[in-house]
Amino acid sequence: MSKTVTLDGQILHGRDRFGSWLVHTMEGWDEQPEPKSNAEARPLADGDYDDEVFYGARLVTLSGRLAAKSPENAFTARERLNSLLRAPARFQVDSFGMPRWATARRGRIKPGQIKGRWLPFQMELRFIDPRKFGEKRSVSTAVGVPADVFQRGTHPATPVATITGSFPSGYNLQLNGRLVSITKGLASGSTHTVDMRTGILRQNGAVVAGGFSFAELLKVDPGTPQNFYWDAPSGSGTARLDFYDTYM
Repeated sequence: MSKTVTLDGQILHGRDRFGSWLVHTMEGWDEQPEPKSNAEARPLADGDYDDEVFYGARLVTLSGRLAAKSPENAFTARERLNSLLRAPARFQVDSFGMPRWATARRGRIKPGQIKGRWLPFQMELRFIDPRKFGEKRSVSTAVGVPADVFQRGTHPATPVATITGSFPSGYNLQLNGRLVSITKGLASGSTHTVDMRTGILRQNGAVVAGGFSFAELLKVDPGTPQNFYWDAPSGSGTARLDFYDTYM
């Protein structure tokens, strides 16, 4: 089978212990979400002011059926569908060996009436983060040593930076003309993580209030390699960037 669909660990297109699942229709996954922009007309001039384009939440609707191994399997599969997404979880579509996934929240999950071994179902899934993700990438480098980073997606990726070592006076992270300057010192044996999506700095997992003197959150653009560089007034250690091929 050239395609599989899973939600919260449950196969929706493929085979499992319940039987053979088939997704008939799926809308909203392969299309871009609606763009949103605050563009304004230029008074007494041609055109509009330039404005970055962002995207709204993604809504995916799908329908399908289960050909169960037995009526009892259809019954337990219906219970399984009703239990999905009690908490946000991964929705993944694997086409031709190229998986794409995102974090889904429950909209409406409606299993139909069982007819013999057949169980139809319909779903509405909400994705407040409309991005889709593919292969994970990691790049590590010592302080003062540049490194190339790249991703094969179609949308900027937001990395998580993990810093280990000893940096009593903080350090600076630079990528694509953007700078994140951390003033919070790091002691040997401790770890800093900086989430470039949220701008949150953590030390050993605990959120650090402040800790920045300057923050232009880093992004890895799709396409050719880009130069990541970091430096510190004193100390030694390693920085690792973790990110995914990112798609819209």
